[in-house]
Amino acid sequence: MNYKHLFLLSWLVAISFWACTKTEPFEVVPPNRMTEYKVVNLQDTVIYGAIDNENNTVTVYVPFYLSMSVIEPEIKVEEGATLETEAMPVELDNTTQTYTVRGADGSERTYQLNIVQQNIPSLSLAWSRTQPNAAPGNELYQKTVNGVPAFATLYGNFQSTSTATLSIAMINRSTGDTLKPSLSGVTIIPTTGNLPFPGDYRLSTVIIPYEADSGYYDVEVGFLGHKEKVPEPLHVEYYQPVFAPLWSAKVSTPGGEISFLPHASPMQYVFVEPKSAKAVLDGKTYDFAVQASSTRQNLVLKVPNDFPVGDYASVPFSFQFGNWPAIEVNVPLTINAQ
Repeated sequence: MNYKHLFLLSWLVAISFWACTKTEPFEVVPPNRMTEYKVVNLQDTVIYGAIDNENNTVTVYVPFYLSMSVIEPEIKVEEGATLETEAMPVELDNTTQTYTVRGADGSERTYQLNIVQQNIPSLSLAWSRTQPNAAPGNELYQKTVNGVPAFATLYGNFQSTSTATLSIAMINRSTGDTLKPSLSGVTIIPTTGNLPFPGDYRLSTVIIPYEADSGYYDVEVGFLGHKEKVPEPLHVEYYQPVFAPLWSAKVSTPGGEISFLPHASPMQYVFVEPKSAKAVLDGKTYDFAVQASSTRQNLVLKVPNDFPVGDYASVPFSFQFGNWPAIEVNVPLTINAQ
């Protein structure tokens, strides 16, 4: 009986030893991994991306103070593998960029690029209250006229002079329509001294679109991943149009067209709500119809079919814009026969 128990015990020990010493083959990792992701379009420094070979992602952290709009990567893969995706510059707001690596064994691995902008915590904005066109009591301190000066000075805690991520929208409070000013020539400038504004940077040279109607607009600024509205609205108001000097005669034919430009100095005037244009010649009044092709920077009129052919040194015109008083202009005209 004891021998029987001893045999069973020996058998169990042998089985246990065999189970413990049994080797399992390791799972072969396909040779298709990315080994380095490096951002190289920075002076005197580089940024390395964090490569996650489990989740197949590459994460790049970009500090806001570097003022970057794109990253230019250099990518290394393990020996024998090839990068199937060309390493081109990538915009910071790109969320769809991927990279495929093909191993020497033909296997593939695709990485998702994640760009994380390390931004300022929040964006704060305020108008300057020292504008020369401010109304009494600063009620309309943010008023602008005819697009020049464009915006009243706008201050904020931008903490960067790069406009790469800047966006500006004007939302009409009455209609809800949105206008987007051109950002060409817009700058962000550091300021000096203690100012009663949220930050020591100012936004400069934002030109209001000429098609903006009079009224109040909410101004929404996007910057470094933030979008904020300026607490007070922008008030757009127009002066009565002023014509550019007429240095030469307007030349046309009966039934043809003539055009006029607005005065551009010292401020850019625009033609707002053109209603009518009439000329008086030899005691007769002629209606020069405003054409649909007119813009706020170019007033186009049709010459009446019965307007007499001839050279006229000074024809008195009367223009009506909006609710302003009529504008009287003497226009030199040359009307040729058709």
